[in-house]
Amino acid sequence: MNESGAPTLLPENYSDKVFAILLGLADGATHAREDEEPGATEILNLYLADGLLEALEWANDGVASDEAACLWLAALRGYRFLTGSFPEGAPEPQDRWLDTELAATDFDHPPLPGDPLTLAGLNHADMGLAARPTGPGADSTGVLPRAAVVALLARVPETTTTSLARSAAYLTHDADAAATCVAAALIMRSALESGAQAAETWPSLLEGTSGPAAAALAQTVSSVSAVLELPATEAYASYFGERVSEEDAETDEDPQTVEPRDPEADAYAVALLAAVYGSDVIGERPASSLDAAISLLHDRWMDLIA
Repeated sequence: MNESGAPTLLPENYSDKVFAILLGLADGATHAREDEEPGATEILNLYLADGLLEALEWANDGVASDEAACLWLAALRGYRFLTGSFPEGAPEPQDRWLDTELAATDFDHPPLPGDPLTLAGLNHADMGLAARPTGPGADSTGVLPRAAVVALLARVPETTTTSLARSAAYLTHDADAAATCVAAALIMRSALESGAQAAETWPSLLEGTSGPAAAALAQTVSSVSAVLELPATEAYASYFGERVSEEDAETDEDPQTVEPRDPEADAYAVALLAAVYGSDVIGERPASSLDAAISLLHDRWMDLIA
């Protein structure tokens, strides 16, 4: 630890885990939508990751930046990608490499919807803040994937992770969701740094959270915790309730009786599994139209962090 309380060394297998978490966010959301992609869930969180990357770029150049503002401006670019225009009266940030990459990507169809409260919260001229939320009362699982993005930032005090997670949540949501986003980010960070043994700390990190996002996070964390004794690919399959033997396959439930999965929660869950296992957990995932953008994001991230 340095004088600020931040670790001085990168977590073990950090590069592999960063790549796996970014892929996991896309994979989890896609899996929840029965392999339909792309969707707003993963695209918006790619933009948020690029916003944090931009803040790192400024810092690397010796220039102080407002990380929350960088996240907001990146989210506005994501909003434009999903809707075709910036919110009325909002800033119109310049394109970055991610905009160019996605514009050149051949998608089969427009992005599928994600959490509606996220887009609603961004559809304002001003940045959402704790003192001025753009989504007053908004509480939903849309804050969970962005917690994983915030947790990628290594070698910073936990207070920095907490502050960034709270700011990221307040871009679109309100106080309960912000508290849940903080818990989700600290849980993800603990998995990234300590692997499966971090799971014993997760219940304490959930204490004090409440509301729909908190309930979903608690259920997701419980489901992930329950599979951590399994090998990576089996843990992934078990989380999604997939039968791994022919005998079990004969007892599959009627798909019409199964409630739709939540892409936001499943994106976080696979990212959490990736933080524990690394890329092995998604080693059998199909190729995605976002893979090239994710690979570039990972490379740019590691160029600044390593």
